Amino acid sequence: MSKNYIDNHIEDIRSEFKLLQHWVYLNAADQMIPGKYWLDAVRDFYNFVEYGRMEDIPVADIATHPFLLSAFSESIERSARFINADPDEVTNTYRPAITANLILYNMFDWFEGDNVVITDLSYPAIPYILQDISRRYGVELRIARNVDGEILMEDLEKLVDDKTRMVCVDRTTAFCGFTFDMKEVCRIAHEHGALVLDDAMQSLGAIQIDVKDDDVDILLSGTYKWQCGPEGAGIFYIKRSVMDSIDARYRNYIWADVPGVPFAEKDHDTLESWKAQPVNNANQFSQDVTIGPALFGWIATLKFYDKIGMNNVEERVKRLGGYAIDRLQEIGCNVTSPTDPAKRHGLITYTTGDYDKDTAFFNRCYAPGRCMRPIRISMRALGGIGNLRVSTHFFNTEEDIDYLIDLQKQML
Repeated sequence: MSKNYIDNHIEDIRSEFKLLQHWVYLNAADQMIPGKYWLDAVRDFYNFVEYGRMEDIPVADIATHPFLLSAFSESIERSARFINADPDEVTNTYRPAITANLILYNMFDWFEGDNVVITDLSYPAIPYILQDISRRYGVELRIARNVDGEILMEDLEKLVDDKTRMVCVDRTTAFCGFTFDMKEVCRIAHEHGALVLDDAMQSLGAIQIDVKDDDVDILLSGTYKWQCGPEGAGIFYIKRSVMDSIDARYRNYIWADVPGVPFAEKDHDTLESWKAQPVNNANQFSQDVTIGPALFGWIATLKFYDKIGMNNVEERVKRLGGYAIDRLQEIGCNVTSPTDPAKRHGLITYTTGDYDKDTAFFNRCYAPGRCMRPIRISMRALGGIGNLRVSTHFFNTEEDIDYLIDLQKQML
C-alpha cells in the first residue's frame, strides 16, 4: 500500500469531481471543474438565503452580509494555516489582478528612478499595471529573460539594485511551469531593500507554500485553479512588518477600528463616529469582493485539503508531471517545461515541433472521435516557450495521461 493517502483513496477522491466521468481533465491551470464538497457548501448558503436569513439583525447570523459572517474569519484562519501565515496577515480577495491594482496604486509611493523587476514569463495581469505605473511615475521596468524556459537566478540578481522597489514573479509560470525557488528570490530582493510580490495563482494547491520560511512580503492567489475551489475567493497575504510600514491610500468603512457598526446609536454621526484608523490586520486592505457562497465553498475546499494532505498533493502532482514528461518524450514531443522536479510541479508544456500540428491536436482533443471522451488541455505560449499545456493534478491518473498520449501519437 502506498504511503500517499490520495493513492489509496483515488476513486473516492475522483468521485468528488463528477465531470471526470465524462472528460479527461488535464486543465487545472486554466480553471478547475467543480468539486462536490464546495458545491454542497454553496447550496447550503443559498438554502439559508431561501429561509430568510439574510436580513440585518443585531448579531451576525449564519448568513448575513459576508463580512459579518463567522465564515469570513474562519476562511482567513484556514487560509493562513494553508500558507503558514499568521491570521492577521491574511484577508480574503479574488483575482490577483484586482488586488495588485490596490497594492501598486494605493499602498506604495513611486518616484522617478525607481525600478521594478519582472520576467518575460510573468502573466500579464501585473505587468499590465506596471506599464501604467512606469508611464505615470517614471519607474523603470527591468525584465529577466528566460533561458530555455527557466529564469536563472544569476540573471535575476543582475537586475536588482538599491533602486529596486519590488521584484514581482509568478511562483509558477503559467506558460511553461517553471517554479521559482522563492527563498532565493526573496534573499536577492531583500539584500537591496526591495519587496517581493509573489503571484502564486499557478502554485497554491499544487505545491506546499510556507511564506515564513520563504520570507515572502506579499502573496496573492485565487482559488479556482489548482486550489480546486469556487470562483470568487482567494488569499491576500501581507507580511506584518510590511503592513506596519504602509499608510495606504485606501479606506473601507467596514474595517474601521470602531467598537461595532454604530448605525443604531442615537448620536451616530457620519464624521465623528468614524474618526478611527483601519483595523490593525490585513482586513484593512479587504475589498470585500468575496461574497457569502464563495466563502462557504472556500472553507469546504480547505477542509478537503486538510483531509487529503497538502504533502500528499504535492508528491502526487510532481510524480504525475514526471510521468507526463516521460511519455511525451517517449513519442518524440519536445517538452518545454523544466524536467527537474525542484523547478516544476504538474504544469507541463510541450510541442510537436510544428505549430499547425499543435493547433490541430488541441482542436481534436475537444472532439476526439466517436465514443471517446474529450480531453481538456490548453494552448499557451510566452517568451518563446509553449505551446500545448497539460496540468497533472492530484485527482489525475496515469491512465488519463496515457489517454492523451495515445491520441497525440496518432496525430504526429
